[in-house]
Amino acid sequence: MRIQNKLFAIFFVTSVVLVTAQVLVMQWSIGKGMIDYVNKKELDALDSLVISLQELYHEKGSWELLNSDHFYFKNLVDKHIHSDDSAIFVPPRGDRPSFGERRPPGMRPGGSRPNSFSERFDFDRPPPHAVTYALLDPNKELVAGIYRKQSEFGYLDIVVNDKVVGYLAVSRHNELTAGYELSFVEQQQMYVLLIALGLIIIAILVALPLAKHFVDPIKILTTSMSKLTSGQYEQRINLKRKDEFAQLTRDFNELAVTLEQNEEARKRWLADISHELRTPVAVLKGEMESMIDGVRPLSMERIQSSLEEINQLEQLLNDLHELTRSDLGTMHYRKSWVELLPIIEEVSNQFETVLSDKGIKVELIPQHTSIPVYADVTRLKQLFSNLLSNVAKYAVDGDLLKITMKLLENGGSKEAQIFFEDNGQGVDEHDLPQLFEHLFRVENSRNRKTGGSGLGLSICKKIVEAHHGKITAFSSEVGGLGIKIILPLE
Repeated sequence: MRIQNKLFAIFFVTSVVLVTAQVLVMQWSIGKGMIDYVNKKELDALDSLVISLQELYHEKGSWELLNSDHFYFKNLVDKHIHSDDSAIFVPPRGDRPSFGERRPPGMRPGGSRPNSFSERFDFDRPPPHAVTYALLDPNKELVAGIYRKQSEFGYLDIVVNDKVVGYLAVSRHNELTAGYELSFVEQQQMYVLLIALGLIIIAILVALPLAKHFVDPIKILTTSMSKLTSGQYEQRINLKRKDEFAQLTRDFNELAVTLEQNEEARKRWLADISHELRTPVAVLKGEMESMIDGVRPLSMERIQSSLEEINQLEQLLNDLHELTRSDLGTMHYRKSWVELLPIIEEVSNQFETVLSDKGIKVELIPQHTSIPVYADVTRLKQLFSNLLSNVAKYAVDGDLLKITMKLLENGGSKEAQIFFEDNGQGVDEHDLPQLFEHLFRVENSRNRKTGGSGLGLSICKKIVEAHHGKITAFSSEVGGLGIKIILPLE
């Protein structure tokens, strides 16, 4: 089942359930409200009867006159009920005298009297849905009329001389069976049903576009993701929304940009590797063919030149192997707490001769003599060796290498900062961020004639990142290239 259909079904079913529940509650409320209204109306209509009963009690001083005289009480009730639609405890209407007729109690319509009291009234079985009336004493015991305690009654107090001398009990309606009240309720229920039908139609009209509103972005994302998986990394989504889909769109676009950049980097990487491998092989092949063809004489100088090309090719392959191991996570690090200054001093001493031959003087400035770091000693030596080798190859126009060590606190945590700054010809500002990319060389100085593979700084970056640090390039204050290394100490 499609998501749009599921959403529509959820919205529609929820709306139908809510409307149905509302209709049922409204119908129950209308019916109960009308029943309460009818019951109250009947009680209000008996105020005159209550007054007559008060006068009768005041005159006689007791209920002895009405005691068990149901006919007298019945006639008294008939006299005060002005609506013939109000059912009482008497038999059905055809056998009941009208309110204006003066018929002696107990007489048949033809003027004859019934043979017995029970022949005229069956007080145990009043007509269905009939309203029954009863006169009760102060203890709510029956004086006259029909009164079954299991039924629901409404009570009107009969007060004489500020004393309750009895109650007029009127049975309550539990449902409507006839009359304009029932017609009104049925009419209102019909209106409610029509309103419910209209609400369901509105729910359908709202649910369809609402489901489409949620599903359309998903369709766009699905289509774009399908193209992205097939290699079309130029895909971009522009959804002008302010919900979670907007964030998902931004993440998708960032993913597309990252994949596109990675694809371009991969292609450039393959092209650069091919070029780097092809060049020394081509030079070496040319040297060999020229000597075999007799164009150039076989000599130690030619052999030495070929060996240099082989050494350069070997260095390139070794650097590629190091980078590959780092990317695959197979470059092992055996870390321990070591002092940073002795490691830098040892590597600097190793390169002292090489740098002196280039006319470069090393100036080591340790602002703190004790800077313990948790690191792999071998990898740190490889890091500093690559940086010093980089200076020896490319800072040929300079005569100074300044190495500065600092211990700083940054946001409550300590870090070691090491600066390598030369006063050579330096690097243009726009090339600085690319120095740590694979096989990158600055055109005007860092070309392959210097003997570098273009991977040394990339390896440095991998080593620093493996120690949870950061390495950046900047323009040195002494005039050349500066390299800044940050290593956390905690």
